[in-house]
Amino acid sequence: MNIAIIGAGLAGLHLASQLASAHTVTVFEKARGPGGRMSTRRAAPYAFDHGAQYFTAATQAFRDFLAPFLEDGTVAAWPDAIELSGGAVVSDKQKYAAAPGMNAICKTLAAGLDVRTGARIETLQRAPDGWHVQIASGETEGPFDWVISTAPAPQTAALLPDDFGPKERLAEVEMLGCFTLMLGFEAPPAITWSAQKIGNSPVGWMAMNSEKPGREGAASLVVQANNTWAEAHLEDDPAAVISTLLNAASEYADQDLSTAPHQVLHRWRYAATRTPAGEAFLKDDALQLAACGDWCLGSKVEAAFLSADALAKDLL
Repeated sequence: MNIAIIGAGLAGLHLASQLASAHTVTVFEKARGPGGRMSTRRAAPYAFDHGAQYFTAATQAFRDFLAPFLEDGTVAAWPDAIELSGGAVVSDKQKYAAAPGMNAICKTLAAGLDVRTGARIETLQRAPDGWHVQIASGETEGPFDWVISTAPAPQTAALLPDDFGPKERLAEVEMLGCFTLMLGFEAPPAITWSAQKIGNSPVGWMAMNSEKPGREGAASLVVQANNTWAEAHLEDDPAAVISTLLNAASEYADQDLSTAPHQVLHRWRYAATRTPAGEAFLKDDALQLAACGDWCLGSKVEAAFLSADALAKDLL
């Protein structure tokens, strides 16, 4: 079969790598490179994981998937502990980060696949010979026997036709936005923790990105907004968002972070899942359309893998 997969995050690329053993697979990604929300932003001399910060591995299937990446150093344990804003330290589950950036796993998976970057899919066109995908740049690709979307649920819902069987379940998925403030310093700030989780604040997370395994370059700090706060302020003026996050982050870092010479804000319209689909994947056999992603099962990196893995097994 000829299969189109929309999205080159972990879900899309793991799905593609599994299906490519038996089918012809093309992955379409709107960004300049693979990674999705496991992305890394570079602005020399700084680098920032501005999406997912770390991940855990609760299932044997995901641990088996990670094993070769752990062996070759693409994945390493991080952080040893997360400090809470009240001063307590949490170090219960083993946590991991990819190196030299969170997009390293996706880049490895993409290397052996047909991945078309800079290709935003605007519409799906049904034809007697199968599905055709209309790219924003004007080209049309196809025909495809199956089209599978791994984009966030609201974007997937807008793309798939109204007669997609599980459309109601798809519409029930709720996702929240996020802001990531990337701060670069000439000298490392006087911070004693690797990562801090914060409650009751516009800021929900801070991490010294430059201290993650395999990182090189100048001191970099990632500040991520609380998802609930971000959702309420997604359309605010970016300068106002930066000011609010800087003030809150400075309070918890116990120093003025506004002196950072590099300050860049990124808005994630769909970052975390409030209400998941509750199924590993959504599929319409008659239309030969499907969808999967972290939002099917939750919000985590592992959820993205498990969703894609389940769909791959179903289709093979």
